[in-house]
Amino acid sequence: MIKLRHFNRQPNGVIMSRQNFSLLEKRVFYIVMNQITEADAELRQNKYFRIPAKLITNNYRQILAMTQSLMRNCQIWLRNDEEKEFSAYNVFSSAKYSAKEGVFEIGVSYEVLPHIAKIKSGYTEYELAIALSLNKTYSQRLYEILSRWKNFNGGAWSEISVDDLRELISATEETYDDFGQFKRRVLDPSQEEISAKTDLSFTYQIHKTGRKVTHISFIINTQESKALAELQEIREELGKMNMDDRWKYFQERLQAYDFSRLQQSKIIQNEDLANLFINADMEIQAGKRTPNNPTAYMAVILGFSESSKTKKSK
Repeated sequence: MIKLRHFNRQPNGVIMSRQNFSLLEKRVFYIVMNQITEADAELRQNKYFRIPAKLITNNYRQILAMTQSLMRNCQIWLRNDEEKEFSAYNVFSSAKYSAKEGVFEIGVSYEVLPHIAKIKSGYTEYELAIALSLNKTYSQRLYEILSRWKNFNGGAWSEISVDDLRELISATEETYDDFGQFKRRVLDPSQEEISAKTDLSFTYQIHKTGRKVTHISFIINTQESKALAELQEIREELGKMNMDDRWKYFQERLQAYDFSRLQQSKIIQNEDLANLFINADMEIQAGKRTPNNPTAYMAVILGFSESSKTKKSK
């Protein structure tokens, strides 16, 4: 059985290619990408992967329908419109499933392996568990693409043609010729899910040619930038509080940690310790700091002895 790596590394050329995957098919592709190595680019035969079915779905009919579609439609198109060149590949060569074993076996075509295994010319890294958690096809594709651009141009992916974007994420139905429908049914639901489930969030601006929306610019926020924005919001809320409300807030936040009464007393009576506590607590609340043991982390910040007990006195 496979051993999953924490992160996927996907060639940028594949990230920005036109793809035709359903939600479940994409989950299969994510797991395949997780297992492929650069050495696989040199293979001259198909490669096979045994995937725990629970990572895709436990529903037999869903797996059956997915496989029927997967064997017909899962393609990657590599295009160079400037040179008027393209290559198209069927990704998967075979598929088997056994409910008794709980295993879905998938074969990957040797023809596509060189294109999805080579990362020397540039790759995008994203967390596998996050990608698998997404429940909307458009969210999956946008998450990959935004991960590709999050560290470039200050997290800006600027003035993308609406037509090109629709092709990239396979939102080519005539319904989406109406930008209002595209916004309501593709962009906004994806924005909500990506913000709720991943390490990214984004905003976008529309650009018009005449009265028609023709281009979109994305501003991508990473977990760190999201945490900084949340931290600023907490600071602004504190700044609006009167002294009584601040004291109440301070007492409530102290109770969130497993400090002894003696330690609580030290924090309350020492202005420097109180300020250290408030600043560190805000960073934890905002997600800028994510310690496994917040009380132990806070004790180090405040300079309490490692031997001090942090359990509250009865």
